[in-house]
Amino acid sequence: MVNAIFDRGFYQYITVSDMEGNLLIERKNPNTQDSVPAWFTNLVEVTPPVQRTELNDDWTLAGELTVQSHPGLANETLYESVKQSAFMFFAAFVVAYIALLFIITAITKPLRIVVHKINDIQNQKFSQINYKPFTQELTFITQAVNKLSSSVEGMFKELSQKAEHFKAQAYEDSLTGVQNRSAFTRHMNALLSSTAHSDEGYLVIIRLAHLNAINTSLGAQEGDNYVTSVANILKQFSKESAETTHLFRLSGADFALVTEAISKRECSNKIEDLSETLAHCNPLKDGNRSVWMGVAQFSDKQSFSEIMENADSALMAATKQANGWQFASELSHIHSNTAWRERLNVILEQQYADMLIQPVMSIAKNTPSYFEAFARFKDKESGSVIPMSQLIPASERLNLIPEVDKLVATLVFKKLSQAKCDVAINIANASLANSHFRTWLVAQLNQNTALCTKLVFEFEDSALIHHKDDTISFCKTLMTLGCRVTIEHFGENLASLAGLRAIQPHFVKISGKLTKDIHTDKDNQLFVSSLLSIARGLNINVIAELVENEAESVALTQLDVAYQQGFYFAKPTLWQN
Repeated sequence: MVNAIFDRGFYQYITVSDMEGNLLIERKNPNTQDSVPAWFTNLVEVTPPVQRTELNDDWTLAGELTVQSHPGLANETLYESVKQSAFMFFAAFVVAYIALLFIITAITKPLRIVVHKINDIQNQKFSQINYKPFTQELTFITQAVNKLSSSVEGMFKELSQKAEHFKAQAYEDSLTGVQNRSAFTRHMNALLSSTAHSDEGYLVIIRLAHLNAINTSLGAQEGDNYVTSVANILKQFSKESAETTHLFRLSGADFALVTEAISKRECSNKIEDLSETLAHCNPLKDGNRSVWMGVAQFSDKQSFSEIMENADSALMAATKQANGWQFASELSHIHSNTAWRERLNVILEQQYADMLIQPVMSIAKNTPSYFEAFARFKDKESGSVIPMSQLIPASERLNLIPEVDKLVATLVFKKLSQAKCDVAINIANASLANSHFRTWLVAQLNQNTALCTKLVFEFEDSALIHHKDDTISFCKTLMTLGCRVTIEHFGENLASLAGLRAIQPHFVKISGKLTKDIHTDKDNQLFVSSLLSIARGLNINVIAELVENEAESVALTQLDVAYQQGFYFAKPTLWQN
């Protein structure tokens, strides 16, 4: 009967025991199920309930029957349920992962764009982010980066413009737009360097013969027009062979053309054509030549100073030529520095020069505040006035600037002792840097103490940069003696402001570059206004120089410039006691 029951049902086991607990019959099935892995069965223990019942033999207890259901069905059902749950969980995980990946990608897209844009900014690419994030917080980030890009782009452009502006100031002539003397020196040194492999060439120095006379008789504006017209012709000339010809402005009246890889015959033909073209640029219309040209050949075997001496000698010889130009190689001997030294020594020995004065006007009083003195030296042989644009460079080359300034100061002292006006003397940077000159001038002032209150000494503001300590000390000494001090060209070098505060001079002269056409130049008006604020803060009077017409004077007066100087008020005239 036990076998029949066991075989008919799904049991784990069936046992029959007597009343004393002795096992009489046992039937048992294995715990495993074919459809359920053994590891799952071992891992998950299912304990089915156990049922017991007593066995009777009539009215007597014969034993006990114990039955336990088989767990296989439960294991199978549980295993299938676990499989389904695992599959659903995995499917949900995959879906969630894909969704999360999409969300993260969408969220981080603006951040990736921002990172890419920041890298672009590092590479000086300043485009805007056009993507609009879907969250407000990320929108703020992209807007901030766009603003940063715009700001950095603006700063970069401003710095680039300033760099170009500073480069132009350092190596470009402001009036003509051609390269200046500093650029010329660099160019020549590069051509003459040991690493250069340039062919031989020619240096042509072009001197404007009438610039000084035009400035004196017709005014600075006509002088500028004269310079500009010559510069335009020279620019056109240099453009015809731009790769081998370079144009520079060396000083007020001097230009330089540097030509490479050209024969003497070709150079001669070009100079002759250029001379004929420039002959029509004389505003005085007096029949004289408008320019002189000295030509010197150069190679890397020569020094820069030697080439300049040769060109200068040719230029001096050209003034005596009918055609107005001269090759240095055709001179019997080179005597540039020697000739200039002789001319300057004669001037210094004669202790004479024509002294001219120009008033610095007080606008409020319509009277001169003081007069600026100018010296005009004449050549002993020709009797003509030596242009300062020639005399000063020659004096600098020969280190005679302090001696020239001594002569000018001595002549002013003599005239001032018999005059009632106040007079200004210009002191060159080379003289200021010369300790012997400073000692000499202080000694002269101590011997002429009565003149000190009538004297004004004018220094260039560049002296406060290149010779700061000497300038500050010397100016304070002069002011202690009762002299007044003016700093010229104020506004050209803002680096001089520290020295200006240390000196606190009586006057500053705003650079003529800033006052020219100020009635139409809004930028210069704003800049001059800021310079006036600086000067007022230091309790310094301001003078505007090179005032050429009424419109400029009115504009400067409206800006509250109390002192003005220029051809509009008076040209330099001979100082007569």
